[in-house]
Amino acid sequence: RRQQSVYMHGPVGTGKTMLMDLFCDHALAFGLRVLRRHFYEFMLDLHVKIHEVQQERPVEVVANTIADEVDVLCFDEFQITDIQDAAILPRLFEVLFLRDVAIVMTSNTAPQLLYSGGLNRHVHIPAFVNLLADNCTVLGLGGPRGSAPVDYRRRAEEAEMAQDSGPAPAAYLCGEDEGGCLEEHWSRLRGGVPAESRDIPLSMGRKLRVGEAAGRACRMGFLELCGSERGEADFLALAEHFDVIAVHDVPVFSSLEEVDTLRRFVKLLDVLYDRKSRLVLSAAAPLDDLFTGIRADIKAGGVDDIAWRTALYSADGKVGMAAGAIGTLFEAVRATERAESRLREMRTRR
Repeated sequence: RRQQSVYMHGPVGTGKTMLMDLFCDHALAFGLRVLRRHFYEFMLDLHVKIHEVQQERPVEVVANTIADEVDVLCFDEFQITDIQDAAILPRLFEVLFLRDVAIVMTSNTAPQLLYSGGLNRHVHIPAFVNLLADNCTVLGLGGPRGSAPVDYRRRAEEAEMAQDSGPAPAAYLCGEDEGGCLEEHWSRLRGGVPAESRDIPLSMGRKLRVGEAAGRACRMGFLELCGSERGEADFLALAEHFDVIAVHDVPVFSSLEEVDTLRRFVKLLDVLYDRKSRLVLSAAAPLDDLFTGIRADIKAGGVDDIAWRTALYSADGKVGMAAGAIGTLFEAVRATERAESRLREMRTRR
């Protein structure tokens, strides 16, 4: 008899991670071998392990190794964003389910909407959705029937602001003097230690240059972190070396053309949130207005406009619809929701 697994999905701030963490605590108390990871972190390790396997069918080899070591896998923020993961995950999960590993997942996306608009989605995802349906209890977390879901992160922020109990441990700075406010925060964070540049080692011999570092605190510009091709591994290295990260010049996200920068920003927030890092931001607009432009742009444009603006050109100059055009629409909306929710919780004491 197969072990029953759980797939929890719903909007941001509805308590999915809290429920999963409660389950993890009880499973550990009962003596089960539990591995709890943010999904992006699990996939980084998985790709490394697959690359190291010298045998045939490396995905199955790694899946069986995992099944030998754990009884329960808990994944926070499960999502599929690229073709490589879409091809690997169905076979990985099939082996884990056959080996009676229980998997508990949280996601902002219902199973049937995973990898929406992705390249060759029809090849990999329908069978994977059926596999999840056969092995998981699918729980949709939202509000009572007919009402909007409750965002508990927003409630926590509103409750703390109502108490007016002094500066929060993480700050979101905006307004005419946001640069000066950040400078004051940075001075307090340094605690008299002079700032210096520091190189953080990354994978494959790369380095991340941090222009201002003092002890376990650093200050960097938004474009340094999110304006170029950086991923979760880079942000993990930053979180491992610093407990407090100050980021200046966060812009307003005003159009769909900025969706790649937005994705990197969300990855940064995911890593810092999961590692419980302290974050100080200076931004060009209040949090309520930071993503309104890109949301309005998506709503006004529609799929045809998105297809044109994310078009691919063939060798003979003919234009075609980008494979991820529709996926770009779904991902961009979810990315703004998750980023705003993360920032709301990270600037409270809770």
